[in-house]
Amino acid sequence: MAIADIKALLVRVADGDGARVMSELNRLTYPEIETPVGEALSCVDFATKVVAVREARLKRQAKAAAAERRRAAAARKRHLEGVLKRADAIWSGLDPLMGEKIASAYDNVAAQLKELHDAYEQGERSVDFQQKLAAFRKTYSRRPAMMRRIEEL
Repeated sequence: MAIADIKALLVRVADGDGARVMSELNRLTYPEIETPVGEALSCVDFATKVVAVREARLKRQAKAAAAERRRAAAARKRHLEGVLKRADAIWSGLDPLMGEKIASAYDNVAAQLKELHDAYEQGERSVDFQQKLAAFRKTYSRRPAMMRRIEEL
């Protein structure tokens, strides 16, 4: 761009035509990009491609979800193995909680009993759990709020 052209543009800006000058400069600086024209797709071909892409995405999502479920199951299994190793300490920790006689303590005890139930089931020792649970129920049979929380175990 020559100096005379730049001076002419500056005069136009000074006259209040700045917006048009800016548009012209943008067009000169950033010319339109020609998009390659390919073969046109028919509606049926486009729909087929859309369906294929969707199915591929759904397969990827299903595969990822299955991997996440396997990971979560493995983590749960490891957690329950740890619970089973600490089972005696957990059982002995229930009595102080029951002594509190408040709903939050009962909820905590019920959650721990559910964890113990699942851990004993995984370790194929459900008979041991049922024996300990029967003793627990006998000890705290006069606490209906607690019994309601563990009636499904």
